Amino acid sequence: MIRHVVSWNYKEEVSAEKKEELYAYFKEAFSALKEKVPGVISISVGAPPLPSSTKELCLYVEMQEESVLPLYAGHPDHLAIVEVIKRFCQDRCCVDF
Repeated sequence: MIRHVVSWNYKEEVSAEKKEELYAYFKEAFSALKEKVPGVISISVGAPPLPSSTKELCLYVEMQEESVLPLYAGHPDHLAIVEVIKRFCQDRCCVDF
C-alpha cells in the first residue's frame, strides 16, 4: 500500500470565508477521485487544522500500489483540482511512502 500525504497553506489574501468554501470544494472533489481512479483505496481532506499545525490543509490518499500514483496524478479531474490549489494555496509539502 502507498500513502500520499500532501499539505498546504492558503495564500495570505484568502479570507476565512473563502477557506471554508475551498475546504468544502476540496473535500468533495478529492473524494470523488476514489471512484474515478482505479487503485485508490481511500481519500480524506483535513481542515481546519488544530492550533499545533504548521499547515492549513491536508490531503491523505491510500493507494493499492505505487503504479497508481501516476494514474492519480494525471487524471483530468485531479489536474482540475490542482489548478484551484495553485490559485489559492502555497507552501506545498508532499510525502509518498
